[in-house]
Amino acid sequence: MESDGENRYPSVRVPLWDVHTILIFACNLLGDSVCRLPAIGGAKEMYPDSRVLVVADPRYGDVFEGQAFIDEVWPLSRRGGPLSQAWEWLSVIARGRRARPDLVLDLYGSKRTALVSRLTGARFRAGLHEDGLSRWYNLGDLVDAPALQRGHIIERMNEAVAPAGIAARFAYRPLAVAEGDREAARAALDGLGIAEGADVIVLNPAARVEAKRWAAERFGQLASALSGSGGPRCAVITAPGQEACTDEAVSASGGAAVALPVLELKTLAALLARAAVLVTGDTGILHLGTAMGAASVVLAGPTDPQLFAYPSGRQAVLFNREACPEWGEPEQCPRYNTCRDRRCIDAIAVEEAAEAARGLLSER
Repeated sequence: MESDGENRYPSVRVPLWDVHTILIFACNLLGDSVCRLPAIGGAKEMYPDSRVLVVADPRYGDVFEGQAFIDEVWPLSRRGGPLSQAWEWLSVIARGRRARPDLVLDLYGSKRTALVSRLTGARFRAGLHEDGLSRWYNLGDLVDAPALQRGHIIERMNEAVAPAGIAARFAYRPLAVAEGDREAARAALDGLGIAEGADVIVLNPAARVEAKRWAAERFGQLASALSGSGGPRCAVITAPGQEACTDEAVSASGGAAVALPVLELKTLAALLARAAVLVTGDTGILHLGTAMGAASVVLAGPTDPQLFAYPSGRQAVLFNREACPEWGEPEQCPRYNTCRDRRCIDAIAVEEAAEAARGLLSER
């Protein structure tokens, strides 16, 4: 999955001086967090003697915990009421000022992180920004967050840190999983009657955005198509709060699929590392699986694949933009968060997905 390491970012500056502590805002959801690891790793490679501190959403702190290029992970919950939120941000500001960072990299790009980056007192500040917030950064070639809606998210994050002299590679970095995580993954599969070494196809019917959900019933039909005649077993991921999707998929499979329990993030990462194929929509699980080396069938909905497809990985992307006459030219459908029709993703047939999965299996 490694690229040739060529510097693809014309805005990369010469390295900075006396960078001993780097504070990075990466308080994002699962997929976004995974896609920020290459830029963070690039920062450590450029400044190997620095201490790297990452501010992360506590739900996804395990993405960063254990990485050799990250020294500390600070939780920042974006949940709760106004008072709770204010206390969280004030705590990060106080902790940041005590850490005395030389460089802040804002890979979240909100108004709050832009302001907080300045309040930490860091000499150098770079990252994403929204209109009118560039004054909070002081490195050249600032990256406008709305303008970064083109290209793969890893490339966009790498471009965001380029003004700090960091030339990060366009290559996923796997989560740091321990033997205990791998043992928990083996136990989860063994509990479902899937022996160690047996091929397993992992199905993910859940998605935070409704327009990205392929019908759960179709996942069950896909499992039935793939598992017939002694084919590989199919295991369905259970996402917290979306257990109904898993139940429906398993029920529609006619016994061809089994339901995984809700797994810890690193246990799930270890399980995906041994998957023969992952079938998923454009979700955080896609990025997690790709980072762990899983081949994937991607059921693309309201987002153009150029924003998430990974050319260095084994992926089969199924995409039917023409199925939605309201889409037009943007990389994301204008009804991305409100669409209930799901015409684009529903245009993907079960047999089309089955053929894509069989193709990936035959390439191993």
